[in-house]
Amino acid sequence: MIDLLEIKDPSFVKKLSMKELKELAHQIRGFLIDNISKTGGHLSSNLGVVEITIAMYYVFDPEHDKFLFDVGHQSYVHKILTGRAKDFTNLRQFGGLSGYIRRAESKYDIWESGHSSTTISAMAGMLLASENKEDKVISLIGDSSIINGVAFEGLNFLGSLKNLAPIIILNDNKMGISKTVGALTKAFSRIRGTRLWRGFKRALNFIFPTFITNCFHQMKRGVKAFIQQDNIFEDLGFDYYGPIKGNDLAACIKALKRVKKNKEPVILHIITQKGKGYAPSESDLKGSYHGVGPFDKITGAPLSIPALNVHSYSDIVTHYLSKKREKENFFVITPAMKAGAKLEEFATLYPKDFYDVGIAEEHAADMAAGIALSHKKVVLLYYSTFSQRAYDEILNDIARQNLPVIIGIDRAGVVGEDGATHQGIYDVAMFGSMPNVMITMPKNAEELVGIFNYAFLHQGPIVIRYPRDNVYVEFDKLNYNHVISPGWEYVLKGKKACVISYGPEINRIQKLIEDHQLNLTLVNARFIRPIDEEILEELLNTYKKIVVIEQVIQRGSLYQDIVTFANQREYNSKIESISFANNVILPHGKISDVLNHYGFSDEDILKKIRVD
Repeated sequence: MIDLLEIKDPSFVKKLSMKELKELAHQIRGFLIDNISKTGGHLSSNLGVVEITIAMYYVFDPEHDKFLFDVGHQSYVHKILTGRAKDFTNLRQFGGLSGYIRRAESKYDIWESGHSSTTISAMAGMLLASENKEDKVISLIGDSSIINGVAFEGLNFLGSLKNLAPIIILNDNKMGISKTVGALTKAFSRIRGTRLWRGFKRALNFIFPTFITNCFHQMKRGVKAFIQQDNIFEDLGFDYYGPIKGNDLAACIKALKRVKKNKEPVILHIITQKGKGYAPSESDLKGSYHGVGPFDKITGAPLSIPALNVHSYSDIVTHYLSKKREKENFFVITPAMKAGAKLEEFATLYPKDFYDVGIAEEHAADMAAGIALSHKKVVLLYYSTFSQRAYDEILNDIARQNLPVIIGIDRAGVVGEDGATHQGIYDVAMFGSMPNVMITMPKNAEELVGIFNYAFLHQGPIVIRYPRDNVYVEFDKLNYNHVISPGWEYVLKGKKACVISYGPEINRIQKLIEDHQLNLTLVNARFIRPIDEEILEELLNTYKKIVVIEQVIQRGSLYQDIVTFANQREYNSKIESISFANNVILPHGKISDVLNHYGFSDEDILKKIRVD
């Protein structure tokens, strides 16, 4: 048995027998379940790629060959084999091991892929720039990621080049975060083949030695033409191998040895079971075990269960939309976030009005624009970080045309353990650069409902931001008819200075001011854009000191809009900010740890807002 905690580098893998490799796979699965049950993390995706990752290190040379993991959800086995098992006790904690690929952690971390579908284009660049054409570049990409437009742009480019030999391993488990959707999933089903074809292949591989089956592989297109339909990857110029059982270690090693010899672009299609080796995750069809918090290893139940009437903002949005749909027709669109955004309730109740378009953020934006142009209401739901991928489509096809699209931005502000690529601190600057876009952020569930109700009346694009947070709310006591019109709100009135903020941060600041009996005014700027000029004029005429607190980068922030307004009208108030520096890259870690480190602790806020 190998001591995983003592692994220094992956060279040991090549020295193991097949029996030892299988024991290693078993060990790693147990290690992942043990550790993720304590720290939380991405469970199912990593359990599914144990064998193929071990096989990659067995067949290729990581000192020269490059392994690209698309996305980092499936990189934990890679981290273990490259000597980081000892760091799993602080997985995704502030200052600890990243849950994604992170180049600063290891020389074996080649491509940082917090967002999906980028490794095929990256490998094209690496292959073109490589001085040694014998070095291999291998991308492990999932069936949900490969359907994204960026991935297909990379496939289209690489398939046309015959002097490069990219190796793309398509990890087909019929799941992204949740079930894979779209017409290409049907294409993958056809590629997997009929039972007749799969049986023929197994018999061929069993009866004949490898060099014979390699010869037969060159004739397969003719044989398959009689048995199944065309293969989209072959049509794009790739030599296609598979499908093979991706949780069969011997089959993976055999297949990788074969494709390693290829001199042309190649796709190896493997079929894996997401969550393999852990019964609760194996049977999970909703994506509940994709990303998990600490859980009971025996039962699979989460260790932290929200108290009665404590809900995430994602839950509140879904519940509101379900209630709203009882009285009014509209569509809901999301790019592969059905599970993450807690949209199952709406999808179940109104399946004809709900569309999960897969990892296709740009398509989602233009689809929403098309619905709006057809004079139908539409709600487009993104994570803050993923909305960035659709900047051009939102700018040109929604904002420029001033279309009434309601854009819900989940995970706004600091998001925590997912880290640098997932922090929601850029969207205010992004949407603020677009014409016609109204930007809002409610402080609680009641405001969320009120602003959404206004959004359904608004005749232009409106962004509603909400954080990754849980709050107490009794659904049966919410006023679902309440409408909050554009404008700011005085929360507290004092004489010495003014604090402006928005979102749930308002509640924390209010408590600080009241607990410390500070004589301050607190303003809830729940409509971030446009600013409330009437109230802002009052504040600038009244207070010599104004502090703006917001979990966004400073460039393009509400603070900058206020400073611009004050300068244009020649006010002399001292306007200060608590926000993030423009060039900061926030790391992973608990939200409270990240905020405390970057100047958002209670002590930091009090120091900034006190007036002697």
